Amino acid sequence: MAHAGKETATTIEPHPASGSVASPAIAAGRIRVLLVEPRRIYADMLARTLRAEEFAVDVARSDAAALTAVRGDDPDVVVVCLGSSAHGAVVLDRVRQAAQCGVVALADTEMAPLISRVGVAPIGSRDRLSTRIRQTLRHSHQRSEEGGAQRRHVDDLVIDVAVRRVYQRGNVISLTRTEFAILRVLSDDPGEPVTCRRLQEALWGATQPGGRSALGVHIGNLRRKLGDAPSCPRYVRTVRGIGYCLAG
Repeated sequence: MAHAGKETATTIEPHPASGSVASPAIAAGRIRVLLVEPRRIYADMLARTLRAEEFAVDVARSDAAALTAVRGDDPDVVVVCLGSSAHGAVVLDRVRQAAQCGVVALADTEMAPLISRVGVAPIGSRDRLSTRIRQTLRHSHQRSEEGGAQRRHVDDLVIDVAVRRVYQRGNVISLTRTEFAILRVLSDDPGEPVTCRRLQEALWGATQPGGRSALGVHIGNLRRKLGDAPSCPRYVRTVRGIGYCLAG
């Protein structure tokens, strides 16, 4: 998304059915989604699509507004539109650091079928986004209820955070400390992309020269141990321009 440029102080647009953040929709049991998208026309169209799926939607159209809403309004899920610039990944990292809830990252290629000037978005595209939001919310609740989800189940993997051990179909997979750390971070939000910057910070405390290349080597080793095919990995997938995700 085109995040570049001067930020407005706060640009939070609540669900039209509500006069404030605590909307009647929440009392009715709707999932509250914070949509982060600076482009007004895209934000309006995507918000309309989400409301058609019975989500209660607030829109933040600047970085500052997004962080204010994340910290103060307690959304159930945040949807960050990444756009076409590198700044989208920066916003994603900032929101993830501040949020106490699940975060969905939406690339422009995924947004395209969801926004329409002439009608409602195709049902299949709406269903996929709705499923991602609900899955992210479920994963977030599981982590909260289980104290950080010490045993995480992703596909046929079991990731035991407490003892730093990974099982695949019941068999122990021997990973290095770095490989396990990568898998743990990716398993925070299965199916959602994690930026290379965030992974480097989790591994080494900060980005560093050659860090992206070193990360790629560790990712390759992790894939090999999980039996991922290089051309079509099943578990650890590359998200072009962003980083990696663990298939959920």
